[in-house]
Amino acid sequence: MMRRGLLRRLRESLMGLRGLVSFLTIIPAGGSFEYAPRYFYLAPLIGLIEGLLSTPPLLVNKPIGAALATALTYLINGFQHMDGFLDFGETLLTGRRGEEAVRILKDPHRGSFALTLGLINVILVYSSLLSMGKNALVTLPITEASAAYVMFITAYLGKPSEGGLGRVFVIEAKGRGGLALSTLVYAVIAVTVPLLYHWGIWTISITITVSALVSVLMALLTVRLSHSRLGFVNGDVLGFSFELSKVTLLVTYSTLGYLLGVNPLNKLLKPPWCH
Repeated sequence: MMRRGLLRRLRESLMGLRGLVSFLTIIPAGGSFEYAPRYFYLAPLIGLIEGLLSTPPLLVNKPIGAALATALTYLINGFQHMDGFLDFGETLLTGRRGEEAVRILKDPHRGSFALTLGLINVILVYSSLLSMGKNALVTLPITEASAAYVMFITAYLGKPSEGGLGRVFVIEAKGRGGLALSTLVYAVIAVTVPLLYHWGIWTISITITVSALVSVLMALLTVRLSHSRLGFVNGDVLGFSFELSKVTLLVTYSTLGYLLGVNPLNKLLKPPWCH
């Protein structure tokens, strides 16, 4: 009986993970959306998958490599995070609150604010990846995992909206043990990825510290802005938190490298297949 119960839970977990991959990316993983919100705490793992799939062009270490990697970061998730970034970003820039802010958020037409925000986002992501060179093979997957973790924290701290798909994810994020599990998944990713590339303890410590601080700050900022302008957190706000934290982290890593006079966090980068 216990064995059957365990197998059932494992099948449900697999269905939930596959459903989450299908929902958050363009990867046709199948699964069931019914279970996906219950396993939202695995969002950092989905972010890691997105980051890893975006890194191959960076092996070229040329402007075209950075451009292709930038494009993949948006293509793999179907631009849905960027869509939320533009919608909520435009709402913030209008300065409106309450029902008027909600009306602007739901307006399907893009204004000049949204277009400008999108352009700034793409330019900053591209220039950051270009400046980091092949070290972005490590920082990009960690950044994508961090951005997905920020989405989960934002949902955990936020008030659910009255409708929409985002409401289900916000409610499920508050489930027992979700925050601890998501934090554990994120911590394992943040340590494992640089270890695979033979980064030292000091380098990994900087990476984890920067990622954790930026993640928490971006989540708190997004929740505060969303509650003050809309009164709730919905799917658009979650997408906004993802893109805001992604671009902030990439710019931070790139800036650290410039200030230190070296590429950020770096020693000689050795891919995991080299010894």
